Amino acid sequence: MKKLITKILCVTLAAVLLAGCQTNGGEGGDISKQDQTTDAATETEPVDEDDPGFTIDEEVEAKKNGFKGETLRILANTGFWPADDIYREEDSSEPVDSAIYQRNLALSEKYGYGIDFIGSANVNKDIKDAYKAGIKDYDVVVYCAYEACPAASSNIFLDLTTVPNLNLGKRYWDQGLFEGLSIDGKLFYVTGDISTKANSGTFLCMFNKKVAADHDVEDLYAAVRNGTWTMDKMYSISKEIGYRDDGDSKVGVEDFFPLAIQYEIYLALFYGQGGRISQKDENDLPVLCVGDERNVAVIDKIYKQTLTDNLAIDAHDYLPYADQHGIFASTAAFMDDRALFYFTNAGNIPGLREMKSDFGVLPNPKYDENQKDYYSYVYHGVSMYMIPVLAKDRADFIGYALETMAYESHNTLTPAYYDVTLLNKSQRDPDSYEMMDIAFRNRIWDLGYFAKWGSLDEQISGQIKKGTGSYANFVKRVTRSAEKAIKKYIDAYKDSTSK
Repeated sequence: MKKLITKILCVTLAAVLLAGCQTNGGEGGDISKQDQTTDAATETEPVDEDDPGFTIDEEVEAKKNGFKGETLRILANTGFWPADDIYREEDSSEPVDSAIYQRNLALSEKYGYGIDFIGSANVNKDIKDAYKAGIKDYDVVVYCAYEACPAASSNIFLDLTTVPNLNLGKRYWDQGLFEGLSIDGKLFYVTGDISTKANSGTFLCMFNKKVAADHDVEDLYAAVRNGTWTMDKMYSISKEIGYRDDGDSKVGVEDFFPLAIQYEIYLALFYGQGGRISQKDENDLPVLCVGDERNVAVIDKIYKQTLTDNLAIDAHDYLPYADQHGIFASTAAFMDDRALFYFTNAGNIPGLREMKSDFGVLPNPKYDENQKDYYSYVYHGVSMYMIPVLAKDRADFIGYALETMAYESHNTLTPAYYDVTLLNKSQRDPDSYEMMDIAFRNRIWDLGYFAKWGSLDEQISGQIKKGTGSYANFVKRVTRSAEKAIKKYIDAYKDSTSK
């Protein structure tokens, strides 16, 4: 099983962010040329458990006796998308909770240090207040990407590429994240096996097997494997099945819709097709590409699939239903066999355990068959690990602790989360394992989304709902202010590296 788990987490450097927005200076480019950069991602091979990418360097291993009695003080988010995979007081019969406890026990017994978990519902404020006051109580800060990435330009965190004992090239760190979120070769936040949140925040496409069988839908797993699982295929299937009224002659929450969605799915489909808000130039600096012609084509397909002919039910259009029933209208439609496709993040899969009909998992559909690989959108609530600049005198120990924590998480936490929580309890067939393998190994980390320059991510979702007819005016309206925000971010980010 360990060999299979390592296959899941094998991410090829340089493949992910090069897949989209391959234009010059943010101008429009040819779609077919953009897709030619993704070959490396399609050739990921299984690795054995002795692969050096999943083993700690000898010089780090040799420091086992050097930090005995130390404590890693972690200030961590307990609010929205809490960092609840860091500490457990005692062992548990719940596999993931037990894995957290066992990992921390291994850190104590094998490496000689403990963990002090300091929870906060407002980590961003706490760490900034601590910096202003010169308080050195925290070694590591863990909070949501949507706060962590903008905070990286605030001059209060260490560049992780300079931290001793921390090898960000190891596969237990998310390699695609470094490719997507670094600036000028610097990186102030990281995630990977050390946290379950990147997996939980990865969006997937579910399909209802009963509905598929009732409508003679083709083998969707085979479509993924042969590269034909595209937006056009999903649209043609949805059109053939069609919308069905429940008898009251009104479009409503109890009707049948081919597709069940929520607002975030617009971005999942956007990134799945190679859409990008920003790209990297030759100096590893972000460049706005919101006006790229691929984005226009991508948005057109999303609009066609989700906002025409009553092909989709959007949970956010029926929020009173959620208040009344305690479940999104889109989720209820899928579980009640009133929808074929359902998009959500992996963290919501366990919520489908009570579903009577079998379901399967697919990656997000590609733009077309010329797109070489499938890509996954990662929700901005995922946990990011950062080191305060005030802790730089303890950087040797902190780097050692994070490196060993990530390594041990690869051996304990990731298998428990992936294999037990998602599969043994939730998934109904082995093919879904392979499908999640595809989705998890091709996550897209776009600075244009995570740094939230001018809230372009939210604006693009709103623009999708309007269709592409006014997209040119939208690009013209947002470009100048967004480019100013990018320049300001880059300047501040570069300045922070000198601290």
